[in-house]
Amino acid sequence: MLKERMFSRRKKIEEALELVRAYKSVFGSADGRAVLKDLAVKCRLTEPVTDVSNPAGFTAASAFYDGKRAAFLDIVKMSGFDEERLTELLLQTEGNENERYGL
Repeated sequence: MLKERMFSRRKKIEEALELVRAYKSVFGSADGRAVLKDLAVKCRLTEPVTDVSNPAGFTAASAFYDGKRAAFLDIVKMSGFDEERLTELLLQTEGNENERYGL
């Protein structure tokens, strides 16, 4: 029984590492970085997600945008981004966002 649990735990660890490697492979490529830049804009990474136009503050729209942001941040985390790479992405995203919306 103990041996089975150890095997199961080891298998889960190996699967998790394999998944992290896949994220790094996909989002570490030039195409993957381009997708991340686009997702950062679409997921409103640098914008507030709370709907300030509503006196109640937190609305369904706020929850929706918060979910998008959380999904994006999970991708970034799984891709192994360090602080420097994330900062670079954010700086690049700000420029793309301004271009996209004609600002």
